[in-house]
Amino acid sequence: MPNPPAKEDTWAFGPIGSPFPDNPVRATGQQNMYVALWYKHGKPIHGRAWNNGGVIECSFPYIRAELTGAKDLGGQIQVLQYKGDHLTLGFWYNWIKYKDRFEKFEKGAELLRCGDSFPIFWHDRKEGPLLGYVDNKTEIARFSHDGRVEEVSGGALNDMLIIVRELKGGPPNCVCHECSVGPPKPVIRITLDEWADFRYGDPWPTTGKPVQALDRALNTLPDENPKQYVALWYQSG
Repeated sequence: MPNPPAKEDTWAFGPIGSPFPDNPVRATGQQNMYVALWYKHGKPIHGRAWNNGGVIECSFPYIRAELTGAKDLGGQIQVLQYKGDHLTLGFWYNWIKYKDRFEKFEKGAELLRCGDSFPIFWHDRKEGPLLGYVDNKTEIARFSHDGRVEEVSGGALNDMLIIVRELKGGPPNCVCHECSVGPPKPVIRITLDEWADFRYGDPWPTTGKPVQALDRALNTLPDENPKQYVALWYQSG
């Protein structure tokens, strides 16, 4: 069954320090780095967002400076979301190498962009991965960190990753009701740890399988819950 007509991208709006949205789109392989969008004098700029104790924090490269925090980033920040699957939305997000983009476009994929800005992920950066943006007019990428901006252009962009909207089929190992039907898929021998994002007070997860300590109830102190699960939290990033 082919995908339905593709819907528009979904962005959650909120100022710096507001509650972090659900279903954010992560930079591939990262636990706390998400695709963000902000407008400076009407010009769209992509950057990175992270969940800081349940609230939005962001970093955006602008000219030669890193803009971060409520003082620099007035107004609404946008965080990319994916709420559904390829059967309900008509597309899925795929991270591909920058150098492979034209081949993908010829096969029907669409670049995720806003105006002349589109996200790019410097995943193999020696000092640590960064999510920034490419100016489509100049093909110069900018990344912000530690109060400054790094610019990259030319062949150095080739192996960096960008996001496309795939309009055909579903992602690898899709668990929608259509993709899960059929012969068993090959066993995955190596995979990344999977984490789901929740806020304090949210309902207990109903999908997936939370990892219980020692796979059993623990011998705990009085009044302590013996059923304990592995959790992760970020303070100041």
